[in-house]
Amino acid sequence: MKTESVIAAVIMFLLVVVVAVSSVMAYRYKSAVDRADTAESQVNTQAAVISSQQAQLLAFNSLAGGIKQQNTAAAADSEEKVIEYRTILKTEKTCDLPVPADVAGGLLSYTNSLRASAMYTTASGADTTSVATVTTGQLTYCQAVLWIHPLLTAIAQANNQLSAIRQAEQLR
Repeated sequence: MKTESVIAAVIMFLLVVVVAVSSVMAYRYKSAVDRADTAESQVNTQAAVISSQQAQLLAFNSLAGGIKQQNTAAAADSEEKVIEYRTILKTEKTCDLPVPADVAGGLLSYTNSLRASAMYTTASGADTTSVATVTTGQLTYCQAVLWIHPLLTAIAQANNQLSAIRQAEQLR
């Protein structure tokens, strides 16, 4: 009888060991499956984000290309208009009349303030602009007329860029 109880005890011990080992193996397998599921979920999320960013980048590049073409065409049209205006103004007798000094000075001051506000400031001061007068003569009415179309073109180009920015914001 004693051998039978020893055999039964050994069998019970082996069963307990088998159950314990099986439990540990099952736990490790479940943990590995859970980690794999989590990793796959993270990869899928990252792929969705990358895909979304790629679509936005393509849309932004398309907008930027279209705006660049529009602005290039506007600049070319402006150059043609300036050439046309110069041809017309060559025959004008009043072309060399100076703009009053107060008006010309105010325009120059405003131009310099716009230029200064558009420049980037740096700690070293390398990008600062000078507000000193660069012109050597007076501003004539014909010169003022020749500036109008390029200035309007610059406004149109800025409006095109702002429109593209609004479109890009809507895409987000």
